[in-house]
Amino acid sequence: MARQDNAGMLYDGSGGLRGLARAADEAASKGGARINAILLHSRKDPAREVCEWVPDDRRPDVALEGGKAVLTLCENGKDPIRIAVVRSGRRRGVYYALSDCPAADFKARFVSLVEMHVPTISRMYLSNAEICSVVDAAFEIGDARIRFVTTRSWHPRRHKLCARTKRIDEPAEKLADADIDGGEIRAVKFSCEPDGQAASGAARGPEALTVSRDCRFSARRGTGVLFDAVLPRAADVVADRSKMLLASARTANRRTPEPLIVRFGRHVFDDPGKNRGHVDAIGAMPRTAMNEYHVNPYIHVAVVDYRDCSSYDIWVLVGNKLAIIPRFSATGASMARLVNHVMEKFGDATIEKYDGG
Repeated sequence: MARQDNAGMLYDGSGGLRGLARAADEAASKGGARINAILLHSRKDPAREVCEWVPDDRRPDVALEGGKAVLTLCENGKDPIRIAVVRSGRRRGVYYALSDCPAADFKARFVSLVEMHVPTISRMYLSNAEICSVVDAAFEIGDARIRFVTTRSWHPRRHKLCARTKRIDEPAEKLADADIDGGEIRAVKFSCEPDGQAASGAARGPEALTVSRDCRFSARRGTGVLFDAVLPRAADVVADRSKMLLASARTANRRTPEPLIVRFGRHVFDDPGKNRGHVDAIGAMPRTAMNEYHVNPYIHVAVVDYRDCSSYDIWVLVGNKLAIIPRFSATGASMARLVNHVMEKFGDATIEKYDGG
């Protein structure tokens, strides 16, 4: 089947999540499509939320097709693209959004649309450990081998985070031991031969997949491993993170709100002389306002998220930890945006509850 003949495979048909998995497998294996996916966390149906928040001139058409929503995005001078959105079926509030459009269009036209206009939908950035866990899920159901790893680490001479891509031909379980110069994993490309070719029931050779830090995924030559291992494991990560963020956000109006700790893999804030740049980086978060209380020798700023009027105090008292304290009102989705932003600016981090230390 020619690539141009696969139009509609991913979007037509029924069966909800299972039907979408079958359609994605057919589109990739027979039609030659590359399947792009992201995970979304939303307390309500994301398709309805998109229609509620997106301006009229960019609002997609939405159709319900056998247990999934199909969004069609049209822009002047560009070919329409379609996105299938379905509940994950594994964790409450987690949804998969998939498309066979070009990856650049998927990111620029759909992912950015959600990020810019829909404050109620959360996206999550993965830590190094979480990316390793997602890739390990593929190893657990087949022979997975790492092909390429894109990393980003601090360059002391350039005084910024710099990226590089390294070819690695190693079993998937060695990803955690890969040489990444103490930096962060941005993307992992790997192949996986499912045990008995059984993940999707199709004997079509190894599946080629990509896992990215911003919780974007892609798959070629079949999608069994994507649906049976990678997305479910990532859904667990997204759901657990969302639960933690929401628990902190709900304490915003209490006398003693519960802080959230972002613990970085390196000592970002050791030099107080660089705090001016760190504060500016925090303040660069889109659609926010920031008020500075202290910049040296420690950092204390207040941030307001204009998307939903969430507000926070941010403290940095030690070299590798940043504390986010919800104030007055806060939402889990807003906290996710803030956490994603500081991870993007300062590097790999884990998200923790405040333990009083």
